[in-house]
Amino acid sequence: MKRNLQASLYCIILLCLFAGCAKKENSALYDAVNGEPAGEDIQIQQYLAYHNIKAQKDPSGLYYQIINYGDSIHRISLENVPYMIYTRRLMDNTFIDGSIGATDFDGRKLKDHIAGWQIGLQKITKGGKILMIIPSSLGFGKIAVDKIPANSILVCEAELVDFR
Repeated sequence: MKRNLQASLYCIILLCLFAGCAKKENSALYDAVNGEPAGEDIQIQQYLAYHNIKAQKDPSGLYYQIINYGDSIHRISLENVPYMIYTRRLMDNTFIDGSIGATDFDGRKLKDHIAGWQIGLQKITKGGKILMIIPSSLGFGKIAVDKIPANSILVCEAELVDFR
């Protein structure tokens, strides 16, 4: 009896291990359910490899490369209004928009910008510069905005000139 119980227990453990290692056929659906259209992470990784960009991945899904950390003292918060110089492109290098000089976006606080910028700009300090590859879930999502198609991955370079 004891051997049968042990054998059954070993079989259950093996089944659990094999089930955990099985390839998920619905992994694309899983990504979409979690707010990220299927394959975006792979597209971003391919973009980074093609452009030889060494980026880090934030737990949110944002990929970023700090070009210049800044003064290391003055850190922006969500309640601050950023003054920044930026460019925003699609992954095929289509230019969307950018600033010629520093802009404060008509006094808009950081908390009122897309999530990708909220996360990325808090990784640098005043005078810092960052490259962000922003998945659609941290950008404009399923909504098309001006020249930005729905579900677009954004490539943004931003310099945090100042904030108030």
